[in-house]
Amino acid sequence: MSVSDPLIKDIKGYIIKFLEDIKELNCISDENPNLAVFCENVEKIFNYGLVSSHNTFGFTKPNDPWTWLEKISNVRDDIISFGYINSVENAKRYQSILSNVGKLRLLIRNCLNRKSLHVPVEYLVKQNKCRVFYKENSILGDEILSEIFLSLLLQCSNLIFKLDLTNISFLNKSWILPEVLKLELVPCKSLGMSVSFADDKAIIMDVKPNSVISENGKIEVGDILDNLNGIHICGVTKGKLNSILKSNKGQPVTVMIIKAKYSNTNELYQPIISLLKQVQLDPVEVKTTYDLKDGEDQVNKKRSTSAGFKATYLGCVNIGKVGDVRQIDKAVRMLLSPYRNNMQSANSKHKLLKKAIHFEVGEIGVKVVDSQSSEIVLKHSYMEISSCGSVSNMPHYFAYIAGNEYCNQATDFTCHVFYIKNTELACTILQSIGQGFQRTHFAV
Repeated sequence: MSVSDPLIKDIKGYIIKFLEDIKELNCISDENPNLAVFCENVEKIFNYGLVSSHNTFGFTKPNDPWTWLEKISNVRDDIISFGYINSVENAKRYQSILSNVGKLRLLIRNCLNRKSLHVPVEYLVKQNKCRVFYKENSILGDEILSEIFLSLLLQCSNLIFKLDLTNISFLNKSWILPEVLKLELVPCKSLGMSVSFADDKAIIMDVKPNSVISENGKIEVGDILDNLNGIHICGVTKGKLNSILKSNKGQPVTVMIIKAKYSNTNELYQPIISLLKQVQLDPVEVKTTYDLKDGEDQVNKKRSTSAGFKATYLGCVNIGKVGDVRQIDKAVRMLLSPYRNNMQSANSKHKLLKKAIHFEVGEIGVKVVDSQSSEIVLKHSYMEISSCGSVSNMPHYFAYIAGNEYCNQATDFTCHVFYIKNTELACTILQSIGQGFQRTHFAV
């Protein structure tokens, strides 16, 4: 066999490109255009020239690389590092998701993250066990080529890879990964969507307007519900979605969504297309919906505001790390103080606006819309609002405090202050927000 091989040459070329990329980006991520092809070539080398194995009944069956790669993680040898053992264990965790092909691919990605992809090859080379698993006319079965391959993988151990090891559901089918969306939603009894199963994948068939799942506007028909409250959603969980949703009662709901398309190109993820057809969704229509989404978003921003309460948005005050109701009186008086200069500096902790608005109180949060332009001025879910209230001896003024994240994680709070002529409406607004807390807030 020649001391050169096309796969070896390709891998060397991709490593050179990684070295160039890392100078600019500091690490290799899933967005790197050369990552998938590099991993595919490594997989081909692991698969090429495997020796057949025999079972106790005398039947011959082709071996697969995952079998020996998993087996040597149990060998007691200084070459077998903790990073490699941990990578194998991580790949073995997902018994219900991955075939041996998928486990091999996940193992390769884990090893890149943990700088241990060279470990199994180094073990075979230094222990003279290459011929145990590979034929002489293969890269790993050849004395010289296996050394060259090992030297290239050792170079990889000097690179920093930061790959998402939870995006695994399509590794059985492709090295090209879909775009995923991970969300933490408010505690709720219903997400507001329906799914249909195809090949053990839960395809989203409908998303109800104004539902919890529709809150950020990024989840669409054709996407896949991949994980709910830490549980992988597949055929086994069919009919159990409601019980999974209620399993963490009173706690935020975590979901992982596999997007049907890439946000930067609007192109559909190829392995999903066949699934869409199985559930009678037209891929062309799904893609067209995505193509029109940006225009629809602009229309939605300017939709009618007649449902809201007419009021004046006076402005906001940054109140720091504490967002309890005691801060409201202080913040309102600070904003309205006649001694403060209305010209705000860039570093000012308060901002005076006096803007005519419509104040809308919804099922999952509040929205403040400019009365003249119909543009959304503020939008906060109840999970972001830490408190609300009015000011003593100033019944026309009311306010709410929102954090920079969900309240149990927020590190910075801002008080938003409003004026309304009808004091009864101020009470109604505050009561509605309070009811929103009861529906969706959890104890912190």
